[in-house]
Amino acid sequence: MNMHYSGGTAVPARPQPVSGLRYPDSRVVGMQSVGGWLAEGIRIARANPVLWLVAILGCADLVTLFELAPPLRVLAVLVGPVLAAGLVLMQERASNARPWSIRETIEAVNVHRNALIMIGQCGAAVAYAGHLIAFVAFHVSMKTSVAPNGVHDLTIVYGAHNGTGNALEPVLNMLAYALAASLVWFAPALVVLNNVSPLNAMAASVRAVARNWRVALVFGIAIAIDVWLATFAPLPLRGLLVTPLVSALIVLSMYGAYRGVFEKS
Repeated sequence: MNMHYSGGTAVPARPQPVSGLRYPDSRVVGMQSVGGWLAEGIRIARANPVLWLVAILGCADLVTLFELAPPLRVLAVLVGPVLAAGLVLMQERASNARPWSIRETIEAVNVHRNALIMIGQCGAAVAYAGHLIAFVAFHVSMKTSVAPNGVHDLTIVYGAHNGTGNALEPVLNMLAYALAASLVWFAPALVVLNNVSPLNAMAASVRAVARNWRVALVFGIAIAIDVWLATFAPLPLRGLLVTPLVSALIVLSMYGAYRGVFEKS
C-alpha cells in the first residue's frame, strides 16, 4: 500500500515549537460537506479495509465498554484524544500515498502525548464540572433557621429533588458534554498535524465547532441517538449496528472534517 504524508507530521526527535501557527483559523462549511468527508474517508479505508474495519469496530467496542462500566468513562476522555490523533495521522498519511507503519504512527503520537493527555483532562474537567453544577442546582437544598437564642443554623440536604426544575438537569448535562466535545473535536488533529499548543488547539476547536454548529449538529444527533438507545435498546442491536455506524461516521470523516474546516483550498 503506497501512502504519503507531509513533512510536518514526521516524527521529530523532540517536540518542536509552533512556527507561525499560533491560533489556526477555521472556515465555515456547508452541511453537504459531511458527504464529501465520508467519501474521502471511505476512499482511504478502501486501500486497507481490514485495518480500518478493525479500527472502527475497536472504537465501537470501547464506547460500548464505557457505557456498560461508567467508572471507566474517566479513562475514555484520556484515551479519546490519543486515539483520535492516531487515526487522523493514519488518514493524513494514507491520503497522500507514501509508506507508513503503525509503529511510526505510535511514535508520532507519543511525541505529543502530554499535549493530548492535557486535552483529555480539560475535556473531562468541563464535563464533570457540568455534572457538579447540575447536581448542586437540582439535588442540593439549603435551609436556614434561627434558634430562640439567636443562633443561626444552616442545613444542607443532599439528594433533594427540586420540583419540576429537575427536568432541566439533562439539558445542563448535555450542554456540558457539548462544550467538552467541542474542546476535543479538532484539537488532537491540530496538535499532531500542525504542532499547535494544546490550549490554542482547544480554543481553535471550540471556535470551529461554534462557527459550524449546523454541521456539528449532525454528529451531535448521531451521538445522541446512540446514547438514547443505550437506555432501552438491546445490547446486540447497539453493539452490532448502531454504535459501529456512529463510530464509522466519526472515524471516516475525521480527517476530511479537519481539512475542510482548517486547511486552505
